[in-house]
Amino acid sequence: MLFHVSSTPDIKVLEPRVSTHGKAYVYAIENLVTGLLFGAKKDDFDFIISTDESGIPSCYECYPGALEAIYQNKSCTVYELSEEGFQRGKTSWSVELVCETAVPVQKATFIPDLYIRLLEEEKQGNLRIHRFENNTEYKQFISRHIVDRLIRFNALQYAKTDKRFQTHFKGLVDGLQSLMDGHLL
Repeated sequence: MLFHVSSTPDIKVLEPRVSTHGKAYVYAIENLVTGLLFGAKKDDFDFIISTDESGIPSCYECYPGALEAIYQNKSCTVYELSEEGFQRGKTSWSVELVCETAVPVQKATFIPDLYIRLLEEEKQGNLRIHRFENNTEYKQFISRHIVDRLIRFNALQYAKTDKRFQTHFKGLVDGLQSLMDGHLL
């Protein structure tokens, strides 16, 4: 059984959608807890999500309070899917499976408060949540991630309209824009 988690309720058939990979897929995952991290609207500028060797997901906040801001008081639905038609290795994330065709939902389970559910999973040892730390090592880890995503996704163009860039990443954005203005050549 695979899982697809969405903030959209009452889906009967999941249709392929184009995401950052540029190709229309239905996305699924084997680990329910990892899937829950995708139950609210978020992106790579909110969290770093990974899994360890034993498959336990980790979630690193990219700014203070990101966990509450994204998940608190947000509901989602867990959709259970047959594994038929799903492929591994089509994206750069090894735990992600994709299907190029529509996928019927086998079962749907409503989660009324995703934040509460994630905290429960953390208590049970099924999820490692790393809250933002105000120390050099953590900030360097997050900075490398944010700069990579700003460049990889050409996201500097959103720096003036996305509040996170002016609130949490202003120094990184200003520094990158300065590096690219030509004055160093």
